[in-house]
Amino acid sequence: MNKKSFFGKLLLLATTIIWGSSFIVLKDTLEKIGGGNFTFFTLAARFVIAAALLAVLGAKRFKKMTKKTLIKGLFLGIVLAFAYGVQTLGLKYTTASKNAFLTATYCVIVPFLAWLFVGKKPNAFNVAATFLCLLGIAFIAVIGKKEVAGDTETLGNVLSVGCGLFYALQIVFIDKYVSEEDPVCLLFVEISAVAVIFTAITCVYEFPLYGSEFSIGFDAVRKILYLAFFATCFAQFGQMIGQKWTNPTVTSLILSLESVFGVFFDVLVGGRTLEVYIIIGFAIVFIAELMNELGPKLFLKNYKDNENSEIG
Repeated sequence: MNKKSFFGKLLLLATTIIWGSSFIVLKDTLEKIGGGNFTFFTLAARFVIAAALLAVLGAKRFKKMTKKTLIKGLFLGIVLAFAYGVQTLGLKYTTASKNAFLTATYCVIVPFLAWLFVGKKPNAFNVAATFLCLLGIAFIAVIGKKEVAGDTETLGNVLSVGCGLFYALQIVFIDKYVSEEDPVCLLFVEISAVAVIFTAITCVYEFPLYGSEFSIGFDAVRKILYLAFFATCFAQFGQMIGQKWTNPTVTSLILSLESVFGVFFDVLVGGRTLEVYIIIGFAIVFIAELMNELGPKLFLKNYKDNENSEIG
């Protein structure tokens, strides 16, 4: 393992741990700003701060910006905005641990999107992992659902699974674009696009409806800064660079641990207890992710990873 490959894996692992912690931090932040009615304001603040930081740190590299970089970055930004928007709305209605695990289904979706956009056909392990993942989701979202009157947990679970599709799209296209464009320029355009989208939604929707209820305290500001600096700026950069120096199989495996860390922090900080059906569901989803990523490597003699793990 060369230095770049080792550093890439460290970046991906650090990104995974930070994203795992962000579920509980974001959920708590959403509840503390304006009575929980300012989801898109929270996201807008997070991405505006991250974009400003990237503008300062990466200004010297912007001369490498091309029209292609701009177009690709805008596309990634739109996809990421959908991912964060759907995921954050889901987080309002379900637990942080469920949101983390159900979001991680992107690891199973990636091979099928790669087939659609890159032409790489999924193997038997990918198909088996998909059905196993759906079984795990059933344990988490249906059998393990808390039956409470007026409960909107089902909506949160559905949204959490849905956002996995957008994260899968982002992974597929980052793998494609990061070898073609300057990663710092690409990331700046992506983050800036997300910031503009959420700021627009906040101005058009949230403040006209709930402006009189807006309130924000120091604790919420502190958590938004954490989400902006670490869970957005550093983590998105870590994913982009980590994917450049690590093959896709290992990348997806490391990123799938985000859900494990999400549950860990939810239990540790939130003091939650996990029902047996939910634990079983988590285990099934995680096994599906492992099967999806490691199965071909271990059991298919003719399997070859067609991505270069040492892109420099």
